[in-house]
Amino acid sequence: MISAKRKRKLVYKDKLYYWFVKLDEYYGEPYLTIISEDKKLYLNYLANQISDDFSYPKISVLKSDKMQKGTYFFSPPLADETISAHHIGAILNWHDTQNEDIKPIKQKALKNPFENIDFKNGTVTHIENDFSRESLREDMLQVSYPKNYLLDVGWYGSSKGFRILIIKNQNWETPVAQTQKGVYQLHEAILRAIEIIEQFVLEQ
Repeated sequence: MISAKRKRKLVYKDKLYYWFVKLDEYYGEPYLTIISEDKKLYLNYLANQISDDFSYPKISVLKSDKMQKGTYFFSPPLADETISAHHIGAILNWHDTQNEDIKPIKQKALKNPFENIDFKNGTVTHIENDFSRESLREDMLQVSYPKNYLLDVGWYGSSKGFRILIIKNQNWETPVAQTQKGVYQLHEAILRAIEIIEQFVLEQ
C-alpha cells in the first residue's frame, strides 16, 4: 500500500492523473482516490474488495463529465490487495468504457432487508421482520440448507453491526465464511451468502 501522505502520478491516454491511498478516518479502511489534473474526474475506490465474498465490488464517482455522481458496481473485479499503477489504469479504463446513460446504485436502508429474498433451496427456521432499533437482536435470521449448511444473521450492536455467518455441520467455532455489515449493505450481503452456499452445495 502506498503512503497516505504521497500523491503519485500516472499518464493515461495523454492525460495526467494523481492517485493516492488514504485510510478512512472512521473505520480505518484504505480508500484509493484518483483525480485528473484538470479536476474534472474524481473517483474513490475501496481497496481490497476482492477479499469480501459478501459484496460486489463498487466504485464512487464524485465528479465526472460523463457519469452522474454516485456509487456504481465495478466489473470485472480487480486483484486489489495492493494498489499499483496497473489498478489505476484499469479503473480509468472502466470509467472510459461506461455508457453515459448508466445510473448509479440506489443505496438506502430497507425497512426489512429480509423482504423479497429468494432463499433458493434453503428452509427458513427463524426470521425477525421488525428492524426497529429496540427489536434488533442476535437471532435475526436462520436458514438451513442441504449438506448441513446454515445461514445465520444477527445484530451485535452499533459498533459491529449485523454479523452474517455460513455454518457447516453446526461448527460455530469455525464458520465456513463470515462478515459484518451495516444495514445498508445487509440485503446485498445475504444475497451473496445464498449464492456462496448454493455453490458449496453443488460442489459436494
